[in-house]
Amino acid sequence: MRHAPPLVLLALTFGLAGCAQQEGEGVAGATASPPGGRPTLAAMAERLPATVAGFTRRDTTWHEQTRAGLGVAMDYDGPARSAVATVSVYDRGQADVPNDIDSAALQAEFTAAVSEAVAMAGTRTSQRIAERDRSDVEVPGQVPMRCATLHGTYGRQEVQTLVCLGPAAGRYLKILITSPARQVRPVSPMPFVVDIARAARG
Repeated sequence: MRHAPPLVLLALTFGLAGCAQQEGEGVAGATASPPGGRPTLAAMAERLPATVAGFTRRDTTWHEQTRAGLGVAMDYDGPARSAVATVSVYDRGQADVPNDIDSAALQAEFTAAVSEAVAMAGTRTSQRIAERDRSDVEVPGQVPMRCATLHGTYGRQEVQTLVCLGPAAGRYLKILITSPARQVRPVSPMPFVVDIARAARG
């Protein structure tokens, strides 16, 4: 049996590795959106492409079935497994997440997303990571995505994680992309963030 590549182990640390689909996600009518309302989670999951910006979609995990408000998460692999990503769509029980990156709800959720990524790394003795900078990533014709870049180490390997958050059709859209800081085939995560945001927003 082959050993898992270091990046896959890193993905498991961040909770980015794929999980098997849970039963019950494909119930009848799950993709039908109520008239005038926001799309269902199933409809939003279907919006996300199988391949985008060199990344390939893998597994889908339906957190909503066990914990209301946590939505659905989809895993992606970068080219030649040079990066791993998780795209999450959720609402934390809010009826309508505002379409404003500077709203109090979005700012609080972004801070929580960054804190969760740093805290998860802190539970591993071989991993250290800290926030380096923040920026807004422009999405043509739409609300930008707010992102934070985290840098650190996983054992002896230097790693970086991009944490991005923004609104998408009345829900939160969170994107996490992790890769080695030094890549044989460098992959820019920004096209992935922009294309996913456009797809999720419909």
